[in-house]
Amino acid sequence: FWALADGIDTQENMIRCMLNNYSTSGFWRSWHRSYYRWLVRYIYVPLGGNKRPVINILAVFTFVAIWHDISLQLLAWGWLIWLFILPEKICTIIFSPQKWGNWTYYRHLCALGGVGNLIMMWMANLIGFAVGLDGMNVLFTNIFMTSRGKYRLISLALACVGIFSAVQIMFEVREEEKRRDFNPEIRY
Repeated sequence: FWALADGIDTQENMIRCMLNNYSTSGFWRSWHRSYYRWLVRYIYVPLGGNKRPVINILAVFTFVAIWHDISLQLLAWGWLIWLFILPEKICTIIFSPQKWGNWTYYRHLCALGGVGNLIMMWMANLIGFAVGLDGMNVLFTNIFMTSRGKYRLISLALACVGIFSAVQIMFEVREEEKRRDFNPEIRY
């Protein structure tokens, strides 16, 4: 408000709703945009940028974890985010739209990837900001190692169907933005 009152047009800090992100990388690009740009400008690029992305992304998320608070729980969160970005990067290369885009089920394959990304992000955030490593161990034990685990697995499978549907809607939102020539990074 105060910047606008002074006549300064500030950038939008959240270019997309956090619940409208199926991509781990896309989520971090749009979450606290000004902080993301600062991280890119002052940490990622000086470390070599895209020349060594795996190491540089690890350095960035280690910094972000320490920036939140110095704790093993948050370091685990930062390192898990880094670890969960890797499959998305690899699958984006292997299943590129140039090679696979004409395949009938390509969009569904991408939606399955989105389901995986969302579940991994939720796991990392549960570990970093809620239950910690020990709590996640209890959750996994209750889901996979107890007699009632099969019912929980059924619930998890049904949740994945719902997430898959939500990712399809997110894809359609992106398609509509393209049709309308809308770019969320540009303020209108």
